[in-house]
Amino acid sequence: MTTTATAPVANKQAPKTQIEIIKAHLMTGATISIWESIQLYRIISLAQRIHDLRTAGLTIQSEMVKHNNKWFAVYWLDEATLLENLLSDNEVTP
Repeated sequence: MTTTATAPVANKQAPKTQIEIIKAHLMTGATISIWESIQLYRIISLAQRIHDLRTAGLTIQSEMVKHNNKWFAVYWLDEATLLENLLSDNEVTP
C-alpha cells in the first residue's frame, strides 16, 4: 500500500486555479511530476503551469528522470524561494 501526500494549505482559502494548486503544492517543499499532477489534481498541462509560475517570478528547479525507460521532469521550488515564502507568511504586521 502506498500513500500519497497532498499539498495542505494551512489557514488559507483552498486554491482554485491550476496555477494556484501547483504553487500550493510546491510551497509545501514537495516535488511534483506530471504523473503526480494528474493523479493528485487531474492537471495534465503541468509543464505549461510551471512555465506560467516561472514567468510570474518563482524560481522552480527541474530535473529529467528516467523511470521504466520513460523520461519525465520533476519540479521543485528553489530553497531560497521556500525560505522567502516562509518568512513572508510568518511576518506579523502591527
